[in-house]
Amino acid sequence: MLCRQPETVALVTRACRELGVDLQHCSSAKTALQEFKGQCFQGIIVDDQDSQGATDLLKDIQESTPAGRKALVIALARTDAALDAVFGAGTHLVIYKPLTHDRVRNGLRAIRTLMGGRRQRSSPRVKVDLAAKLAINETEAVPVKILDISRGGAALQVQGMPPTIKSLKLSFALPGEKSTTAAAQLVWRDARGNLGIEFVNREPEFTLLVSKWTKDNAALKQTV
Repeated sequence: MLCRQPETVALVTRACRELGVDLQHCSSAKTALQEFKGQCFQGIIVDDQDSQGATDLLKDIQESTPAGRKALVIALARTDAALDAVFGAGTHLVIYKPLTHDRVRNGLRAIRTLMGGRRQRSSPRVKVDLAAKLAINETEAVPVKILDISRGGAALQVQGMPPTIKSLKLSFALPGEKSTTAAAQLVWRDARGNLGIEFVNREPEFTLLVSKWTKDNAALKQTV
């Protein structure tokens, strides 16, 4: 991990520890490149605070060894980051600022299978295949597919997103339940166009509905 912000390092370190992912922190690009050449790493986490430095580091790492070309790249970025440049540098996943523990953990969880981390979460997350509508910046809703859902948020498959996202509202109906709508924030985005969102300003009725459904269906899947 390349980052100079102590608070960010602490958040990422805690999330990695909970997910069973070993993390090596570096405060300079030179040190990060040396560490990568000397050890075997599955992934790279960079902070876009120095976007050009991060891009140059990724290029150097990817050109230095075969492992560098295979490493998963995770960027910590502002919501107004130029995604063409971010993903053009080989990034697989973007976790958006402002960072919180849950945001970082949920973002890393989205790529944990490829990183080889073990699976842990504080609330059940159920894989689904649900059609839904996502209202972006208070404009007309676009069709999306919910890939998985938990009490705290969901992973979505969506085609096309505006460069700047100020607000999100997801409307959907869980199997056997009535339709509901929740305001959300963007947490992560991957190179395939999938999004991770966090539910915000949740009404008690919404929280109870999603919590009960995911708990019941997670338990059901475990017994099948």
